[in-house]
Amino acid sequence: MVLKGGVVEEIIPKGFFGSWGVISKLQSTNNEKLFNYESKDIWTLGGYSNILILQNLKSGAYSEIFIDEKPKDGKTLSFEREKIVKEQENQIKYIEKVTFTLQGNNFSGIDEFIVEKYDKSKKLIEKNSAKYRIEGVKISS
Repeated sequence: MVLKGGVVEEIIPKGFFGSWGVISKLQSTNNEKLFNYESKDIWTLGGYSNILILQNLKSGAYSEIFIDEKPKDGKTLSFEREKIVKEQENQIKYIEKVTFTLQGNNFSGIDEFIVEKYDKSKKLIEKNSAKYRIEGVKISS
């Protein structure tokens, strides 16, 4: 019988885990018709090792986000994710860049969205972006 083991480094600060009331407010954009001005949501954050699991029970959204680096200050969470969607002859790339800083039972930060549209030859034909200020209040652990 062979026994194998390992060590897993926890990258995500545990203070982020739980349910949160979150408000997002638009700070800047180049396309006000594409992006919402404000949203209010309840997020459930969990995870393990370097995987952050974000669920929005109201909308049904579910994401597993890989966190690349352990926060140097032990309270800042940063990540970037991309999603590519093919639409007829075009391709749309959704990019999100997030930085949240934990302050006890609150967090705040910036959420940047970029939406790029490419034609069939992969030439960029449209680019829209928005920057949101995010504030979260912990509801439960």
